[in-house]
Amino acid sequence: MTAALRSLRPRDIVGSPLFLLVLLLAIGVAIEPAVTGERAIRNILTSATPLILAGIAQALVILVGGIDLSIGAVISVANVVAAALMTAYPDMTAVIVVGVLALGAGIGLINGLLCAFSGASPFIITLAMGIALQGVALQIMYQPGGTVGAGFRQIARANWGALPVATVVVVALALLLAVLIRRTSWGVSLIAIGGNAASARLSGIAVKRQTVLLYALSGFLAACAGLFLAARISSGDPLVGDPVTLDSITVAVLGGSSFLGGSISIVGTTVAAIVLAMINTVLNLKDVSPFCQLMLKGAILILALSLDLFRRRKG
Repeated sequence: MTAALRSLRPRDIVGSPLFLLVLLLAIGVAIEPAVTGERAIRNILTSATPLILAGIAQALVILVGGIDLSIGAVISVANVVAAALMTAYPDMTAVIVVGVLALGAGIGLINGLLCAFSGASPFIITLAMGIALQGVALQIMYQPGGTVGAGFRQIARANWGALPVATVVVVALALLLAVLIRRTSWGVSLIAIGGNAASARLSGIAVKRQTVLLYALSGFLAACAGLFLAARISSGDPLVGDPVTLDSITVAVLGGSSFLGGSISIVGTTVAAIVLAMINTVLNLKDVSPFCQLMLKGAILILALSLDLFRRRKG
């Protein structure tokens, strides 16, 4: 280990996603020390929970060389469908939750089938799907409305000390997924697909089937995020997932995923989601314009992509 540390050069440290995450964290704390308080930490973790889900979903499809630009729209559809149905059928919450999760997985399944078998670019397919789904969300609920039951709202409000229960559960599931990817043949096959799909196919890996599976999982995780947001805001909002697509790409790349495929870090993505949620909180506390926030997020994404290219060229 000592030899490995000695072999590290400054460019190795600066070019790592961890360096950028630590830098962003330090800047956020320096600008607004209040974010280190217990209440602030709880709010940050609650805000980060849907982004962790969306970031992992995005990282999984990026791992195999894809991208999912429909994640935000799936979140919005899941959110408004859940709110609308729970308003009409308040005694069927459990059935509605299962149905919404199935809906999200079904949308992801369609994305996966189109990406795997149509030959079209995942960028175009998921962009078109996202546009269509956003129209569906606005058709169902053209403005925020509806309501969810008090019991369902506890999903986003239950705390375990300073930690939101939902965040603890999501992080635990993220760690389990990280182990599955790093320690099982399934995870190795996914990394192989991202590294070289043609070679993976020749090795007997069912490339198309795994691609479809990951997109279905992406839709499922996005639906989970939409349900969590319904519990958090206690209603539906057809635009609630709109900013999440960009944020999910940002945290996936910041977390260690490469747009060239074959690289993923579930733990890094989780940490990146929490750091980005903290940055969002700091910007809101400082009353920074939403337009400036978008500019800053775009700059962070560009920097993260530049680091990705830097690492690839170095390798």
